[in-house]
Amino acid sequence: MNKLTILGNGYAAQFLSKEALKKGFEVSIITRNITKPKKNIHYLNFHDSNNVSKNLTTNHIISTIPPDGDGNDPVIVKYGNSIASNKNHMIYLSATSVYGNGEVNEETIPDPKSKRGEKRLNAEKDWNQRNKNISIFRVSGIYGPKRHPMMKYINGDNKVIVKEGFISNRIHVEDLSAIAIKFILENHHDHIVNVSDQNIIKNYDAIQYVTNKLQLKEPIIVKYNPEEVSDMLKTFYEVNRIVKSKVINHHFVYKMKYPDYKKALLELTKKKLKLTNKS
Repeated sequence: MNKLTILGNGYAAQFLSKEALKKGFEVSIITRNITKPKKNIHYLNFHDSNNVSKNLTTNHIISTIPPDGDGNDPVIVKYGNSIASNKNHMIYLSATSVYGNGEVNEETIPDPKSKRGEKRLNAEKDWNQRNKNISIFRVSGIYGPKRHPMMKYINGDNKVIVKEGFISNRIHVEDLSAIAIKFILENHHDHIVNVSDQNIIKNYDAIQYVTNKLQLKEPIIVKYNPEEVSDMLKTFYEVNRIVKSKVINHHFVYKMKYPDYKKALLELTKKKLKLTNKS
């Protein structure tokens, strides 16, 4: 049986573990806080050095843990030797923030324009220095159940920040999970993989599509003002890139479950509204 260890127990990890179990993997999750454990998953505390080291030496690995405040990867800092000796598939989930402006693909030289992007690139280097077999997944903005822009809209906030000409890049969490598990099962070894639905649509246009379909309040446009947003939002809006892939749907064949962001957002909103109406 294939054995997969997922580092981190956040949003993406929940869907990765579900997909891995469905595909017949034995799944372990390494986390600092073991809360609400799921059935059929082995949980290990991050500080349980002996057992964690064993897993990180012998299992396939997907790391969802972001870099720390200094840009260092906590996994490499504590378990770098285990990572170095692992001969199985290892995927590190990075972010497209390592790129600069314009159209980018896996051959584009990283040029981060924010501190977050610089930290991500430093973490990538940490993994690369320990094991050359690592696959770096540069992931666009993750959305899915309970994490999408219509959540706050349903709760009464129908303001939408709009920056002229700005394009968002996204991936549904279920597509990200399916891509990662398929990548391991099919024994792919691409070093860099851009994970994005590659569907160019403005956030406002997608939200307006949903509100029109469901006859909700019209979204209120709030023009982007860098002086009035958080630092995190500023790093999001200040760089305008279009993320393409020369791996996915080229030599790595994958049919997106959610290729159309506005339609996926519509379905997510419908489901959320049904739950809200029942409560």
